[in-house]
Amino acid sequence: MACRSAAIAVVVMAACGCGGGEKPAQADLKAKADLKVSTTGNGAAAVTGKLALALAPAGTLIVLEPPAGVELPVTSAPAIMDQAGYEFLPAFLIAQAGQPVQFRNSEDVLHNVRVTNAASQEPVFNVATLAFGKHEHKFQPGYYNVTCDIHSTMRASILVTASPYTATTGPDGSFDLSNVLPGQYNLTIYAGAAPVVRPIDVKSGRTDLGVIQ
Repeated sequence: MACRSAAIAVVVMAACGCGGGEKPAQADLKAKADLKVSTTGNGAAAVTGKLALALAPAGTLIVLEPPAGVELPVTSAPAIMDQAGYEFLPAFLIAQAGQPVQFRNSEDVLHNVRVTNAASQEPVFNVATLAFGKHEHKFQPGYYNVTCDIHSTMRASILVTASPYTATTGPDGSFDLSNVLPGQYNLTIYAGAAPVVRPIDVKSGRTDLGVIQ
């Protein structure tokens, strides 16, 4: 996750538009979050909570990240970013490291996909996507900018995490994560100039972590 810290501060703004926006203002780190954990039928946990709006605005990204060296199951279904109507859809995509990310061209127009690492500005790939064609790639954790050289107004962003457990908060700051494997995690809140991180312990039984501040 350290490789993403500089770039990911823009993630909330990117979710509302194209990639590489300005960093949001520093949030009040003294705000609170209420978090509860309950079990689902398959033994995994459902994690719900609510971020105080003073800590993070609605639409804030949160991620449950495992400790260093701990690997979580990788989602096999591809994350899809389409090219249609001279736009990347969605304009902001979240994927897991090792998960296939599929770039599709769903119109009778030649496009291309240029991806660069937002932190280092290093190129990842640059491929043409023929009409109704596709290209697939598996990313390392990081924050990436996506553009089309042929149509300069087409821009998007991709956040790749080591965890499949991601969510964005609702209008009241609430969030819901399902099918979480029990264990220790860092609850990472991407608000302000730097992420806010809180260690949590997700248990198979019902667990109330109380107020996180």
